[in-house]
Amino acid sequence: MTTRPSPPAGLALAVLLLGEFLAIFDISVVNVVLPVVQEDLRAGDAQAYLVVACYGMAYASLLVMGGRLGDRLGFRAVFLGGVALFGLASLACGLAPAAAALIVARAAQGVGAALLFPQVLAGIHQVVPAARRGAAVGAFGTVLGLGSTLGQLGGGVLTELELVSAGWRSAFLVNVPLCLAIWLAGRRVLPAGHTTARRLDLPGALLLAAAVAALVLPWSLPDRPRGPLWTVLLVLAPLAPTAALVRWERRLTRGGGTPLLHPELLRQRGFLAGLALCLVFFATQVPFYVLLSQTAQRGAGLDPLGSAGLYAGLGLAFLAASVLAGRADPRHTALLTAGGPLLMAVGYLGLRSVPAHALHPGSLSVTALLVVNGAGAGLVAPTVIRFVLAGVDTSLTGVASGLLATAQQLANSVGVVVAGAVFRGAGHHGQVLAGFRAALLYFTVLAAAAVALSRLVARGHRPPAKGAQPPREVRSADA
Repeated sequence: MTTRPSPPAGLALAVLLLGEFLAIFDISVVNVVLPVVQEDLRAGDAQAYLVVACYGMAYASLLVMGGRLGDRLGFRAVFLGGVALFGLASLACGLAPAAAALIVARAAQGVGAALLFPQVLAGIHQVVPAARRGAAVGAFGTVLGLGSTLGQLGGGVLTELELVSAGWRSAFLVNVPLCLAIWLAGRRVLPAGHTTARRLDLPGALLLAAAVAALVLPWSLPDRPRGPLWTVLLVLAPLAPTAALVRWERRLTRGGGTPLLHPELLRQRGFLAGLALCLVFFATQVPFYVLLSQTAQRGAGLDPLGSAGLYAGLGLAFLAASVLAGRADPRHTALLTAGGPLLMAVGYLGLRSVPAHALHPGSLSVTALLVVNGAGAGLVAPTVIRFVLAGVDTSLTGVASGLLATAQQLANSVGVVVAGAVFRGAGHHGQVLAGFRAALLYFTVLAAAAVALSRLVARGHRPPAKGAQPPREVRSADA
């Protein structure tokens, strides 16, 4: 009996990275098309922001659980299941007849992304030889930047191309054949992988999802009550499920179980400061892109393709800076993590002085400010998680990585809702530029907070000596 030879590792890696690309691409692809979607579906501002936020909510709530499922069932099965769900949800997004249907379909997309994304690093560890694994993990980081950057451009291009006369729906429908191709190729080239008998922390996953929903959803309701009392109640809403989650995880740890989150990390001040740093930094990324696109289209009169052109220089600067930061000496991560937000703040403050009619890709001043902003973000994005993990015990690095990745997605969701509230509050009666300028000031405050938090994290640990080994790579359950 002859056994079929194993497919080349390069093919398996390509399939995994394509799945990763789709999950990241769809975080940002909707940013450019959102104003068109809002007009076509006659959605209010709160519903429009929820189209963005619900993807991140589902993603953030289930990301760690997706990794745990990969450990239990094998990365191949969960990856393929996530790709299939992502493709079906993309089809539902493209066919959505109303804003409510699109919101539900976007949440289902987020669930699919949460299932497939953690399996990428797990698959790299299982299909790529050890000698080439470092390069494969580097490719993983590059795809993160490419997916985010091309998502901004892709939304405008796909809408303009009018594939099958679908307009903005093309941005979602294009995923369907891609997911089918990834699924078919994955069945052939991905190995089954290892499994464990470890029990899943389903109560922890449900409590985490409840905490995330309580944090984001009430602010996104179009007819939510107003006033100081209701604002206080909305701020307090996540406390109950969060407290229940912490109590459950401690109880599970004492009983010898495998918690979704590790209580020991929550007692480390340096890590908590790092968690706050990730929340603050990533709360400036997707929200800024969403509001930039809205202002360019509603304030400057650009179409989706024109507003997508604003991201060309920003994206190139982001990619170039991220490559340089990824190759930098690990001892310089503290400097990069503090210097990046300073450059971002320069970009935000500079854009506040730009009149609405000048907000277009042909403006040299706007392009220069966006390049500065993109370069600052590119210095931070590939280093911030590595920087925070440098102060974490190696036995907790994986769990900490999962928490940081969850914080990233949560910051995207909450950040869109909060920045959108600032934008709407200052830009009432159609004053789009006033709203954008208020949001830019808010982003500048966040950038300043990121600088302060980076210094706080730096005090909590010493940078690794030159030539020292970095922390171990992230395992699938914690990606």
